[in-house]
Amino acid sequence: MQTPGLIVASARLPVSLTQRDAGWEAAPSLGGLVTALLWVARRRPFTWFGWPGTYVPDSDHAQLRAELDKHGSKPVFIRQTDIEGFHQSFSNQTLWPLFHGRIERTRFDAGGWHSYRAVNDAFAEAIAASAQPADVIWVHDFQLTLLPALLRQRGVTNPVGFFMHTPFPAPETYRALPQREPVLEGMLGADLVAFNAHEYAANFRSAAVRVLGAEFTHEGVRFGARQTRVAALPIGIDPEKIAEMGESREARQELASLQVTYAGLKIIVGVDRFDYTKGIVEKLRAFEQLLETYPRWRHRVVLIQVAAPSRMTVSDYQHLKREVDELVGRINGRYGTSSFMPVVYVNQSVSPARLTGLYRAADIALITPVRDGMNLVALEYVAARAERGGTLILSEFTGAAHCLPGARLVNPYNTDEVAAALAECLERPGTSPEQFRSMVRFVSENTATWWSGHFLGQLEQTAGESRHPTARLRLGTMPLAGMAHKARRPLLLLGDGLLHLPAPGSAEGRPDPRLVRLLTDLASFATTYVVSGHTGETLEEWFTDPRVGLVSEHNLATRPPGGTWQPHVLASSSSLKDLVDPLLREFVRLTPGSAVEYRAAGALWHFRSAEPDHAHLQARELLMLLEEQLKGQPYTVHRGKRTVEIRPEGLSKRHAVTRLLDQYADADWLLVVGDETTDEPMCEAVPASWRDRTVTCAMGAQTPLATTWVESLTELLDELEGLVQAWRRRS
Repeated sequence: MQTPGLIVASARLPVSLTQRDAGWEAAPSLGGLVTALLWVARRRPFTWFGWPGTYVPDSDHAQLRAELDKHGSKPVFIRQTDIEGFHQSFSNQTLWPLFHGRIERTRFDAGGWHSYRAVNDAFAEAIAASAQPADVIWVHDFQLTLLPALLRQRGVTNPVGFFMHTPFPAPETYRALPQREPVLEGMLGADLVAFNAHEYAANFRSAAVRVLGAEFTHEGVRFGARQTRVAALPIGIDPEKIAEMGESREARQELASLQVTYAGLKIIVGVDRFDYTKGIVEKLRAFEQLLETYPRWRHRVVLIQVAAPSRMTVSDYQHLKREVDELVGRINGRYGTSSFMPVVYVNQSVSPARLTGLYRAADIALITPVRDGMNLVALEYVAARAERGGTLILSEFTGAAHCLPGARLVNPYNTDEVAAALAECLERPGTSPEQFRSMVRFVSENTATWWSGHFLGQLEQTAGESRHPTARLRLGTMPLAGMAHKARRPLLLLGDGLLHLPAPGSAEGRPDPRLVRLLTDLASFATTYVVSGHTGETLEEWFTDPRVGLVSEHNLATRPPGGTWQPHVLASSSSLKDLVDPLLREFVRLTPGSAVEYRAAGALWHFRSAEPDHAHLQARELLMLLEEQLKGQPYTVHRGKRTVEIRPEGLSKRHAVTRLLDQYADADWLLVVGDETTDEPMCEAVPASWRDRTVTCAMGAQTPLATTWVESLTELLDELEGLVQAWRRRS
């Protein structure tokens, strides 16, 4: 059996490229993601798609492809006109600040969005052309949010996973993004979307519900035909490699040099990429506050701050550099001497081995991002100090804060708090040996290798569970075409899910005009019924052709084709209203945007216009309270899409279908269509004796209760229109 291959997609390739006279040369580059996936490359076929990081002329494409093939990589070339918009504008000046909650730094540029979309499209084209049926596709980070859905649009059915290395902002912040819908829809093309922290996963789920009108599920969200699992799977590092580097000559020399240079001093270390999200300014202000408020530590402590340059051509970063330079100069000017500077500022990249030596020399690691997806520096410090112990002062706004319970968590914006934490930890270790060992255990067990294997395992399991052996509805191909086209007495039963698809935030919708016209055409050749929970008056307003049969659960009545309304039972909702009205009215008051609706013998509480997060919680509570209140009464309680419904026992779509099948027992072909939630009882009602002449279809998702499915109403209408044309040709 062939081992499924892995396709990885990220904005940048896992190699460093150099252009020489003889052509392009590639060399492996180091990084957390590269390290995490090395073990995969040794166990299964592996291809990495990415942008080379610069414009490559057409004449160089073939040579660069050949060079990258040696490293298991494939380039996605970007047009020169799209590089600025994709990389600098939309990725780094729109999504990066927004996802880190820095809306004041966010720039919205329509041209950048067009380039971003074009680049994601280029990735989709390249991967779709290369993917084999058994391959697993893993997409990484904010530069490629559109890619999963673009792959689905190209017919890719492979398992697709998406990992977001940055935070995901609160829904209120995310909603500021002009392109908020397509970005979410893009990510939801994946089977599994994962983040470094539960907070980010919860923010994403809430944004999907609020912005797109998606539905919460037990483990994620459902949007349209897709169910996406949403998880927190924090990335790790390679602690064994750090231990090896700690014993290297370069690391030992760095450690020895620091111990001699700062003998008798406490060493605080900060290592960050130079970025406004890393809290470097906040860190320096807190250190300055320490020296001012706690003078006994002057000349007794040194802060070694490494800040590797990043995006220095962007004006925001140039302003940040000036601010950092001024702060360092001010602190050293006030508290330094000709022979001692309290802040050692290293504004350049430092080798991993030297960093390991620095970690081992440091009594305290001070890590204060104002927002960070994970922050691997915190994990590296713990790994480097494994046997020595140490103190980790960590911003509470990092993903790592959720994984390292021994860290001293601080709010980087609270300068006094961080200064006080520093003073306390300088007096005595802020992390006990037992606490530090627990952090070492987490870092040792949750390695980069474990993370990548765990993610892929979850992805393959999730994708497998979502793939029922259910076929697409294809009424124009055999064997369905043979059954449907030859039918002389066909019966069509269409459920509520087809009638209206409310837009997010709207209370109601109307049937698609195309559906209304098509029902008239279908009624010319088949007995056609709409089975709905709406009132008879509403159904008659929507479907004016008397040849279309109507079933109103609301009024407990049926109008057969060409006939008049016939009540099912003589029933009243007055006794039910006496039982539940105070409770339902209370939930309407507590849930703005919700409403209650009484029917002939039932009741409905809907929250289509309510704030989704709050309303879903209210619905769960109301469901439990109603079930308790109606114990021993002849009613059942059901949870639907943004509804909680009370029905009399024995009255439902299931019973409506049963009555119709008894009435039209001579039908030689049956088609039952509905959505996967509210109309499932219609499929369940079809008895075994009808199975050989029946097609059941779920709209919006695959379900084991239906034999076929369609992704959308448009797809269903296409199939039904083809059926009408076949019947016309026959007649």
